[in-house]
Amino acid sequence: MRTRMSVLSVLAFTLACDVLSPSVDFRHATATFMCGPADGGATAITLSPEPIPATEPTYPYVQITILEQLSALSGHTFVVGRNGTAWASYVTGLGVFEDVSTGKLSIGAVDPDSTVHGEVNLRFGSRRVVRAFRAEWINTKPTVLCG
Repeated sequence: MRTRMSVLSVLAFTLACDVLSPSVDFRHATATFMCGPADGGATAITLSPEPIPATEPTYPYVQITILEQLSALSGHTFVVGRNGTAWASYVTGLGVFEDVSTGKLSIGAVDPDSTVHGEVNLRFGSRRVVRAFRAEWINTKPTVLCG
């Protein structure tokens, strides 16, 4: 009986967090080249409720970093979070962010113009982000030097 109550309490808390967090529709997406942690190439995908300029997106937004270059993404699924090959943060202001606790990123296709098609299922402490996306490529490679 005690185990069932604990499970029900955790389930109720989890559902309350999803229901009580204000909903954000991350309907806009971009993808770009970035440097990975070992100065190798990586890919960043940004999800935002507003159109994303080539500079910094408006708050809030989700920043996903995949430790692979664009050419290696198509048809792959990445574990997002600790011990994964991708990372994500929910950013609400300058220096104010929440790291992903767990998640999955699936890339269905990368078009010839580098548009990335995929789906995310990310869990943060305050919310869950689940959606399909179409991320237009922003070319920063001439200005980004790794190493």
